[in-house]
Amino acid sequence: MGLGYLLNKARQILLYIAPFPPLAFFKIWASLGQSPDALFYVACFMLLYCAFVIWLASRWDRPSYFDWAVAVYFAALTLSLLFISEAAAAFLKDCPETGIYACLFAAAFLPPLFRLDPFTYHYAKKSAPEMFWGNPIFVKINLIMTYVWAGVFGLCIAFSLYPSVITRAFIPLGLILGFGLPFNLRFPNWHLKRLGVPSLAEQKKMASEWTKQTKLAEPVLH
Repeated sequence: MGLGYLLNKARQILLYIAPFPPLAFFKIWASLGQSPDALFYVACFMLLYCAFVIWLASRWDRPSYFDWAVAVYFAALTLSLLFISEAAAAFLKDCPETGIYACLFAAAFLPPLFRLDPFTYHYAKKSAPEMFWGNPIFVKINLIMTYVWAGVFGLCIAFSLYPSVITRAFIPLGLILGFGLPFNLRFPNWHLKRLGVPSLAEQKKMASEWTKQTKLAEPVLH
């Protein structure tokens, strides 16, 4: 395992988590009852952070839907706090989680409606061999996972409208960490097994062996 591989994995992990810290920070900041001016300046700073993340992702890989969705979220907050500051500040104080869950829901639900790749493609392609990306089974698995995540985020929106720490924090976190992430990890292999298709690890091994055989079969030019 070389240094280049470790550096690439570190970059991937950084890009995976990069869109989410500003959401958590701004939620806590807004819930403390800050003035509209204070919220506006912090929202501007978060928007600049999002622009940096998108630039970094463009250099290392490509921006994910979450990168764009979070950037749009803070752009909308900045404009709202600029033109309807009192109403926007009141909403952020009363329902800071709702906008976050709506942002995540939009990133999961909207792209397939516009015939764009499901958001899970961005992550699934990191582990699945390229030769399987266009396979109908691969496409179906990602669509199912995408709409399950959209359902999870939709439930989080609904629960966040009720003013309780249980419905705004504990239940959504339970849905995301207790159901969403385990589903994401287990569903692809479960679905493949149900269809009688090799697991992801087996497919990766098959693709690696096929690539080696192809390279051995290539003529050597002298």
